[in-house]
Amino acid sequence: MATERCSGAPIKDYDPPDPSWNQSKEAIPSTVPVGKMASDGQGYRLTRLGEDQILVDFDHGSPQNPVNWSHAKKMYTVFTALFLVLNSGISSSLPSNVVPSIMQEFNVTGDSQKVLPTAVFLIGYVVGPLLFSPLSETIGRKPVLLWSFTVFVLATLGCAFAPNWPAMLIFRFICGAMGSAPQTVVGGVYADMFSTPRARGRVMTFYMAAASFGPIIGPIISGCSSQYGWRWTFRIDLILTGCSLLGSLFMPETFGRVILKKHVAMLNKSASMPSYVSQQELQSVAVDCSFAQTLTRPITMMIFEPIILFTGIHISLAYGLIFFCFQAYPIIFEDTYGFSIQQTSLCYLPIGIGAASSGLFSLYYDIIYERAKAQGKKWTSVPELRRLPIACIGGPCLTISLFWLGWTANPQIYWLVPVLSGLLFGFGYQIIFISLLTYVTDAYKIYSASALAASVIMRSILGAVFPLAANPMYSTLGIGWGTSVLGFASLACVPIPLVFLYTGAWMRKKSSFCQRLLKEEIAKEVQVTQPATKEEV
Repeated sequence: MATERCSGAPIKDYDPPDPSWNQSKEAIPSTVPVGKMASDGQGYRLTRLGEDQILVDFDHGSPQNPVNWSHAKKMYTVFTALFLVLNSGISSSLPSNVVPSIMQEFNVTGDSQKVLPTAVFLIGYVVGPLLFSPLSETIGRKPVLLWSFTVFVLATLGCAFAPNWPAMLIFRFICGAMGSAPQTVVGGVYADMFSTPRARGRVMTFYMAAASFGPIIGPIISGCSSQYGWRWTFRIDLILTGCSLLGSLFMPETFGRVILKKHVAMLNKSASMPSYVSQQELQSVAVDCSFAQTLTRPITMMIFEPIILFTGIHISLAYGLIFFCFQAYPIIFEDTYGFSIQQTSLCYLPIGIGAASSGLFSLYYDIIYERAKAQGKKWTSVPELRRLPIACIGGPCLTISLFWLGWTANPQIYWLVPVLSGLLFGFGYQIIFISLLTYVTDAYKIYSASALAASVIMRSILGAVFPLAANPMYSTLGIGWGTSVLGFASLACVPIPLVFLYTGAWMRKKSSFCQRLLKEEIAKEVQVTQPATKEEV
């Protein structure tokens, strides 16, 4: 298979560009032997493949390669993309505390209707990744993020001015479908810019924090703004998303294949005999590069990749539990303790505090890992030990917090006791997100957008289903045993990261995607040792 050159691997012993390079962008003359390389002086390396074909790739240290961008440019892209993810997450749970007001205005009744604004949003989360993941790996990250988020903002505007209940649900579905793009694509954006596991892991921590923290913020916003009317809840969200959209207008493209493809098109346009090609065009005849296969890649990975399947199950349960809490907390704290909507919304704060502390814990473990690696400790050579040990902590924390909440939510017990269970819940929930999704990104690299899309699909299904179970479960089993059922389900997922610690290497060896990436990396190591020519071209 032809090698992939967008990862920014350094080219050893590479000669500087020849100052006599002809700036007319004409094809390399036939005097340059086949297989020899030259620089065009603009950050791109040219390799003659034959009499009428020249391969265009990134030069060593090229500023055009996202891996080599300035720190300021990378940070702008990181935080712009981060706010897109955060806005999407906030919107997912935003109506939680104002749904009764919406239903009252539109004369809608029934407990099953109450969860629909959130459920249809998450159904959109299931549909969107099937399109946006392959598109981002075909036309680039920026077009997908920009256009999808533009429609997302317009749909949020529609929610704020919805004339009836069906219109509200339609706009919420569109918000979910379009809002899934940042959740799916931004992990790939970060993987494009950061080639080392350490740097990639740290920015992915922020991405995971935004993806999981957003749904926690949503109910707080709606609870605090409900006194001004439910439409103001969506207007506040519209202001936030509008500001993020403005920032995304100036976000650069990060996908190396697309950057090279655009440069090739420019070279061929100015050349008398178009002969330039990118690596992607060389691979275009291969079946694995067809758009049809790319379109089905997230589903394929979800079914045939054990790493994706089982990490997805664990993450999906944690995600579904968050949305279950958005229905359970009003039942627990309004019915049991007589809280108002505003007071109930503040009960989510411990979950947010716990989630924030987990990010600090993750960074602390990263420091310990890097210190051990610098000391040459053998255990640091095992990829699974970089991400998964902290995931082994997250599962038990999540399980304990559920039993804590279920059996302390009693009028005879002070209200602060069940509220504080959110600290452990948020910590475990976030740790699972950070560690497992970063592990997936490390394992699948350039296919990370598809891998993350598979994860988004799985967790969105449970996120849509779990809220439907809150009222029936508590009505039948009560708060204690109803919450305990979920605690036992969480307990069943605790062994998953432990299993990967011992079998992860074997699973990656059996993975067709991981082995494909390994072959490409080996081919790169062979290719980068080839010296460039200094002949005049």
